[in-house]
Amino acid sequence: MNKLALGIATLLLSTTLLAACGNQESTNANNSGPTTSSNVTDSNSPDSGSTTGKDNNSELSSSDNINWDEVKDPLIDEAMKSKLKASVDAIVIKDVEAFHKTLGPNVGTAHDYLLDNSVEFTDVGEAHEEDGRDLVPVQGENRGNSGNTSNMGYTFYFEKDNASEWQIVSID
Repeated sequence: MNKLALGIATLLLSTTLLAACGNQESTNANNSGPTTSSNVTDSNSPDSGSTTGKDNNSELSSSDNINWDEVKDPLIDEAMKSKLKASVDAIVIKDVEAFHKTLGPNVGTAHDYLLDNSVEFTDVGEAHEEDGRDLVPVQGENRGNSGNTSNMGYTFYFEKDNASEWQIVSID
């Protein structure tokens, strides 16, 4: 019984913490000063993913400053690059539906929290293979609500499905 109570308490604490962090970001974002001009470029750029009216009303502080033409890695083929770009674009414009379309069929909504972060993507790192998966790091800066930035990175885990097509199966 103690394990059950401890598990429930941990779940409630985690949920409360995540909710509090999410509310803090949106509250501070509404009080922030001017936004950067790179956001206008992203909102006007063509995108293969679907956009909704919600995207235009969301905080436009993320940006994709990756030069995708310069991404040349023997482990990243064009299909992977296309899927990676679509996923990064969906994170930038905070489009949940487009983001879900870039993920593998069994991923679900576990990574939706990534759309809450205000980030500036700047570079795709060198991919490496691990346990049959190709891991592709994407670096950038996490834009804090107080104007502070810190280096950050997401690692996209690609795995081939039964049809030998690359799928994003996880993001760290």
